[in-house]
Parts: sequence; C-alpha cells; structure tokens
Amino acid sequence: MKRTSGFGRNANDVEARLWAKLREIEGCEFHRKAPFKSFILDYVEHEALLVIELDDGEPGRVPPRNLARDHMLAEAGYTVLRFWKSEAARDLSSVTAAIRQVLEDRPVQEQ
Repeated sequence: MKRTSGFGRNANDVEARLWAKLREIEGCEFHRKAPFKSFILDYVEHEALLVIELDDGEPGRVPPRNLARDHMLAEAGYTVLRFWKSEAARDLSSVTAAIRQVLEDRPVQEQ
C-alpha cells in the first residue's frame, strides 16, 4: 500500500475529511491536488485566491521549500493557510472555522 505521509492511513483520512468540509462551503469551488507552476497545491480556491496546505512533520518547523512556495504564491496574490495534519486530525472544526473566517474576510476577486 502506498503511503503519502508518516501518518499513513490517518493522514489520508484527515485529507479526505478536510476535502469534504471544503466542498460544503457555499460559494466556493475548491480544487484538490491542483497544479501551480512546478508544484501541486493540496487545496486551492482560485476565485478567492486561497491555498490550503496540510503539512506533515513537527509543528513550528516550516521547511525552507515551503517558505519559497508561499512567497511565490503570495507574489501571485494568493493567501496560504498551512495546517499541521496532526492539528487537523485532532480539531478539524477549528481548522475549518479558520478557513471560513479567511474566506469571509477576503474580498472575492473579479475576473
């Protein structure tokens, strides 16, 4: 069986649970595993210019490659929210509430 992270099956479960919650947000069209330049975004809502990333590892230690990606996304106008998979597994409702708050506070971009 292929494992996508150190959390194995639980990581896949939290990703699926977050995906289900994102799909319930009215007025938003999130995409999962979406390409952007040379990398893949966990979840993105292009109209709101919002990227959600679920990270493995230890809370408080953001790898330099993630910082570079965040900078590139910010230059393109995106806001990046990073959550630890362990955090999302423990308290998905707080993670979802934080995402909803950012969406409410951020004006939708006109195309």
